[in-house]
Amino acid sequence: MPKVTPNKIRQQLLKEKGITSFKAEPTKHRKLRPVPQPVIDNHVKTPMMRYLELVHGEPIEQMLLSGSLSVVAKKLDNEVDTSTLSKWIKKLRLRYSEDNLPQCKCARYGPACDDGVCYVLIELELYDLLSLKRKEMFE
Repeated sequence: MPKVTPNKIRQQLLKEKGITSFKAEPTKHRKLRPVPQPVIDNHVKTPMMRYLELVHGEPIEQMLLSGSLSVVAKKLDNEVDTSTLSKWIKKLRLRYSEDNLPQCKCARYGPACDDGVCYVLIELELYDLLSLKRKEMFE
């Protein structure tokens, strides 16, 4: 029987509640934030992405968003280089910008979405993109 540690209990509870612990920089403290749940078609994923999903038991998009590139690489047992992780984030369109705004019918859809407020952008603290998303929705 595996040993139950306080850290394992904490990680399990965070996972059940849909919260991730991330470290923005190696010298900073860990922070908690809700995990945005992007919806990605399975045909877009490479065989290596699918393999890592099977080995680690969670979707690749969640793993890629769980911290900085070096933290994610370490979490994946350094099987993938940080440059490859960066290319995957770009390919899966997980980094939001003026050219790449989240889809309106996402898993975080709520009543405020009808008024032009995007929960995904708020959770990622991308407040400058909220006005662009609102314009996109009402055009």
